[in-house]
Amino acid sequence: DDILEDNEKNFYESDDEEKEKTDKKKIPYVMDPDHRLLIRNTKPLLQSRNAAVVMAVAQLYWHIAPKSEAGIISKSLGMFEPYLKSFYVRSTDPTMIKTLKLEILTNLANEANISTLLREFQTYVKSQDKLFAAATIQTIGRCATNISEVTETCLNGLVCLLSNRDEIVVAESVVVIKKLLQMQPAQHGEIIKHMAKLLDSITVPVARASILWLIGENCERVPKIAPDVLRKTAKSFTSEDDLVKLQILNLGAKLYLTNSKQTKLLTQYILNLGKYDQNYDIRDRTRFIRQLIVPNEKSGALSKYAKKIFLAQKPAPLLESPFKDRDHFQLGTLSHTLNTKATGYLELSNWPEVAPDPSVRNVEVIEL
Repeated sequence: DDILEDNEKNFYESDDEEKEKTDKKKIPYVMDPDHRLLIRNTKPLLQSRNAAVVMAVAQLYWHIAPKSEAGIISKSLGMFEPYLKSFYVRSTDPTMIKTLKLEILTNLANEANISTLLREFQTYVKSQDKLFAAATIQTIGRCATNISEVTETCLNGLVCLLSNRDEIVVAESVVVIKKLLQMQPAQHGEIIKHMAKLLDSITVPVARASILWLIGENCERVPKIAPDVLRKTAKSFTSEDDLVKLQILNLGAKLYLTNSKQTKLLTQYILNLGKYDQNYDIRDRTRFIRQLIVPNEKSGALSKYAKKIFLAQKPAPLLESPFKDRDHFQLGTLSHTLNTKATGYLELSNWPEVAPDPSVRNVEVIEL
């Protein structure tokens, strides 16, 4: 029987497989004494009053920690919840620290603490630092995307901000609302109507363009308002920003395809204005749209698919972190802050394949 078992083993298992099994055996890790000494002796320095010292220790821990642990830590955010208020923004914080704290609060947000955080964010929106207020609005949008239970609450809060006196706050609110409505447009016809009414008072080009895009995408849901918006923007076409002009052209094209009876002449008027615009992008877009929606002898095969091209369902956008993909730069450097390689940036050298001789770090103590 023993001979038979040996034969079977030799038949089914090769020497390479045996070697693989041996290689897979875990070798116990032994931390280098100097490595342990470095970690232990730098920990008390986190209590230093010197911010540069604390930053240096944080950099050290970040760069010597195994990268494989980062994914595990990012999923275990519960350990930070007791210290949530430590990440609340102070009025004395510089703008960059404020945005970093917002990022941390966004990552820590969950169903249990979101109500508290939203009340905190409402205070931040009133800040005199308008860049910070705009970043807070983006944060509210990300929370609404990540936590479905508060999507409606966040959306209603952002709609209230549309009546804010500050143009930057209104513009950012419009952009975020637009992204949220893309995820569930059928349910929010009233919000789209409300935004259309605000078009006369909003002057920031990005916000105006976002409203026009939203009306164009949902022109069949607001059949009475969309043609009137096109009529108003046709009057101001020549004085609009290029970004807004492009969206007026798109709105005209979509209404021409869905409501030709009411908007045909108006769209042709806008196309004629675009034909002689100073900006070549506007002229190119005008030519492209005219060939697609107003077919003639020279029109190609694409004109048959004009509706599919202009009225295709767009994928919902992702509200991503502004700090995404920064970990390839050394922490605390100018390149890390700007998220682009600055002149003179030196990358950290790779870990050696073989550990260097520890004796080179031994220092002789001279006895006096």
